[in-house]
Amino acid sequence: MVLLILKALHIISVIVWMGVLLYMPRLFIYQTEANDKTEPDRSILIKQYKTMAKNLWVKVGWPAMILTIVFGAGIMHPYFSSIWFWVKMGFVAALIGYHHVIHFANKNLQKDKYTKTVAQLKTMGQGGIVFLLSITLIAVLKDSINILLMIGGTAIIVLLVFIVGKALMKKKKAA
Repeated sequence: MVLLILKALHIISVIVWMGVLLYMPRLFIYQTEANDKTEPDRSILIKQYKTMAKNLWVKVGWPAMILTIVFGAGIMHPYFSSIWFWVKMGFVAALIGYHHVIHFANKNLQKDKYTKTVAQLKTMGQGGIVFLLSITLIAVLKDSINILLMIGGTAIIVLLVFIVGKALMKKKKAA
Protein backbone atom coordinates (compact mmCIF):
# COMPACT_ATOMS: atom_id res chain seq x y z
CA MET A 1 0.00 0.00 0.00
CA VAL A 2 2.82 2.41 0.89
CA LEU A 3 4.43 1.76 -2.50
CA LEU A 4 1.19 2.68 -4.28
CA ILE A 5 0.82 5.88 -2.28
CA LEU A 6 4.43 6.84 -3.07
CA LYS A 7 3.83 6.05 -6.73
CA ALA A 8 0.70 8.24 -6.81
CA LEU A 9 2.54 11.11 -5.10
CA HIS A 10 5.43 10.68 -7.54
CA ILE A 11 3.09 10.88 -10.55
CA ILE A 12 1.35 13.98 -9.16
CA SER A 13 4.71 15.65 -8.52
CA VAL A 14 5.90 14.81 -12.03
CA ILE A 15 2.76 16.30 -13.57
CA VAL A 16 3.20 19.54 -11.63
CA TRP A 17 6.94 19.71 -12.40
CA MET A 18 6.42 19.10 -16.11
CA GLY A 19 3.69 21.72 -16.20
CA VAL A 20 6.13 24.26 -14.79
CA LEU A 21 8.93 23.20 -17.17
CA LEU A 22 6.61 23.50 -20.15
CA TYR A 23 5.19 26.89 -19.10
CA MET A 24 8.36 28.69 -18.03
CA PRO A 25 9.81 29.04 -21.55
CA ARG A 26 6.46 30.51 -22.66
CA LEU A 27 6.77 33.16 -19.93
CA PHE A 28 10.33 33.83 -21.10
CA ILE A 29 9.06 34.34 -24.65
CA TYR A 30 6.36 36.75 -23.47
CA GLN A 31 8.90 38.73 -21.44
CA THR A 32 11.39 38.85 -24.32
CA GLU A 33 8.69 40.04 -26.71
CA ALA A 34 7.49 42.62 -24.17
CA ASN A 35 11.01 44.05 -24.12
CA ASP A 36 10.39 45.30 -27.69
CA LYS A 37 7.24 47.20 -26.76
CA THR A 38 7.04 50.92 -26.01
CA GLU A 39 6.58 52.45 -22.57
CA PRO A 40 4.50 52.18 -20.41
CA ASP A 41 3.43 48.75 -21.78
CA ARG A 42 6.99 47.48 -21.69
CA SER A 43 7.55 48.15 -17.99
CA ILE A 44 4.15 46.88 -16.92
CA LEU A 45 4.40 43.63 -18.91
CA ILE A 46 7.99 42.87 -17.96
CA LYS A 47 7.25 43.42 -14.28
CA GLN A 48 4.24 41.10 -14.50
CA TYR A 49 6.11 38.35 -16.38
CA LYS A 50 9.04 38.53 -13.96
CA THR A 51 6.68 38.18 -11.00
CA MET A 52 4.84 35.29 -12.60
CA ALA A 53 8.04 33.47 -13.53
CA LYS A 54 9.65 34.00 -10.13
CA ASN A 55 6.61 32.84 -8.19
CA LEU A 56 5.99 29.83 -10.42
CA TRP A 57 9.62 28.79 -10.29
CA VAL A 58 10.28 29.28 -6.57
CA LYS A 59 6.90 28.26 -5.17
CA VAL A 60 6.02 25.43 -7.57
CA GLY A 61 8.91 24.41 -9.85
CA TRP A 62 11.63 23.70 -7.31
CA PRO A 63 9.33 22.01 -4.76
CA ALA A 64 7.80 19.83 -7.50
CA MET A 65 11.25 18.71 -8.69
CA ILE A 66 12.38 17.90 -5.15
CA LEU A 67 9.17 15.99 -4.36
CA THR A 68 9.44 14.10 -7.66
CA ILE A 69 12.95 12.96 -6.75
CA VAL A 70 12.01 12.07 -3.15
CA PHE A 71 8.91 10.07 -4.10
CA GLY A 72 10.72 8.53 -7.07
CA ALA A 73 13.54 7.38 -4.79
CA GLY A 74 10.92 5.70 -2.61
CA ILE A 75 9.60 3.55 -5.46
CA MET A 76 12.72 2.77 -7.49
CA HIS A 77 14.19 -0.21 -5.61
CA PRO A 78 12.19 -2.95 -7.40
CA TYR A 79 13.48 -1.79 -10.78
CA PHE A 80 17.27 -1.67 -10.25
CA SER A 81 17.90 -4.79 -12.34
CA SER A 82 15.89 -3.58 -15.37
CA ILE A 83 17.56 -2.02 -18.38
CA TRP A 84 14.62 0.31 -19.04
CA PHE A 85 15.01 1.76 -15.54
CA TRP A 86 18.61 2.86 -16.14
CA VAL A 87 17.70 4.38 -19.49
CA LYS A 88 14.88 6.23 -17.76
CA MET A 89 17.30 7.40 -15.06
CA GLY A 90 19.54 8.79 -17.82
CA PHE A 91 16.61 10.81 -19.12
CA VAL A 92 15.71 11.89 -15.58
CA ALA A 93 19.29 13.10 -15.04
CA ALA A 94 19.07 15.02 -18.32
CA LEU A 95 15.68 16.43 -17.23
CA ILE A 96 17.24 17.70 -14.02
CA GLY A 97 19.92 19.33 -16.18
CA TYR A 98 17.14 20.86 -18.30
CA HIS A 99 15.54 22.15 -15.08
CA HIS A 100 18.79 23.99 -14.36
CA VAL A 101 18.91 25.42 -17.89
CA ILE A 102 15.46 26.89 -17.22
CA HIS A 103 16.67 28.10 -13.82
CA PHE A 104 19.61 30.04 -15.24
CA ALA A 105 17.50 31.47 -18.08
CA ASN A 106 15.03 32.68 -15.45
CA LYS A 107 17.83 34.23 -13.35
CA ASN A 108 19.09 36.12 -16.42
CA LEU A 109 15.63 37.42 -17.30
CA GLN A 110 15.01 38.46 -13.69
CA LYS A 111 18.13 40.64 -14.08
CA ASP A 112 16.99 41.96 -17.49
CA LYS A 113 19.72 40.02 -19.31
CA TYR A 114 18.19 38.98 -22.61
CA THR A 115 20.72 36.37 -23.75
CA LYS A 116 18.33 34.21 -25.80
CA THR A 117 16.22 35.01 -28.84
CA VAL A 118 12.54 34.11 -29.08
CA ALA A 119 13.46 31.26 -31.44
CA GLN A 120 15.94 29.87 -28.91
CA LEU A 121 13.34 30.11 -26.17
CA LYS A 122 10.82 28.24 -28.33
CA THR A 123 13.38 25.49 -28.88
CA MET A 124 13.98 25.42 -25.13
CA GLY A 125 10.26 24.88 -24.60
CA GLN A 126 10.25 21.95 -27.01
CA GLY A 127 12.95 20.26 -24.96
CA GLY A 128 10.48 19.70 -22.16
CA ILE A 129 8.14 17.88 -24.51
CA VAL A 130 10.94 15.55 -25.62
CA PHE A 131 11.67 14.64 -22.00
CA LEU A 132 7.99 14.22 -21.17
CA LEU A 133 7.41 11.84 -24.07
CA SER A 134 10.63 9.88 -23.62
CA ILE A 135 10.34 9.29 -19.89
CA THR A 136 6.62 8.52 -20.00
CA LEU A 137 6.94 6.04 -22.87
CA ILE A 138 9.84 4.27 -21.21
CA ALA A 139 7.99 3.99 -17.89
CA VAL A 140 4.73 2.79 -19.44
CA LEU A 141 6.16 0.39 -22.01
CA LYS A 142 8.90 -0.95 -19.73
CA ASP A 143 8.16 -4.65 -19.96
CA SER A 144 7.63 -4.75 -23.70
CA ILE A 145 10.65 -2.69 -24.72
CA ASN A 146 13.56 -3.90 -22.57
CA ILE A 147 15.32 -5.48 -25.57
CA LEU A 148 14.65 -2.48 -27.81
CA LEU A 149 16.03 -0.17 -25.16
CA MET A 150 19.35 -1.92 -25.19
CA ILE A 151 19.75 -0.72 -28.77
CA GLY A 152 17.31 2.18 -29.11
CA GLY A 153 17.97 3.70 -25.68
CA THR A 154 21.63 3.99 -26.47
CA ALA A 155 20.83 5.57 -29.84
CA ILE A 156 18.47 8.08 -28.24
CA ILE A 157 21.02 9.08 -25.62
CA VAL A 158 23.68 9.51 -28.30
CA LEU A 159 21.24 11.59 -30.36
CA LEU A 160 20.39 13.81 -27.38
CA VAL A 161 24.07 14.30 -26.58
CA PHE A 162 24.65 15.23 -30.23
CA ILE A 163 21.76 17.73 -30.24
CA VAL A 164 22.84 19.33 -26.96
CA GLY A 165 26.47 19.42 -28.13
CA LYS A 166 25.46 21.04 -31.39
CA ALA A 167 23.39 23.66 -29.56
CA LEU A 168 26.29 24.41 -27.25
CA MET A 169 28.69 24.74 -30.17
CA LYS A 170 26.25 27.15 -31.88
CA LYS A 171 26.02 29.19 -28.70
CA LYS A 172 29.81 29.26 -28.38
CA LYS A 173 30.23 30.41 -31.99
CA ALA A 174 27.60 33.13 -31.52
CA ALA A 175 29.34 34.43 -28.43
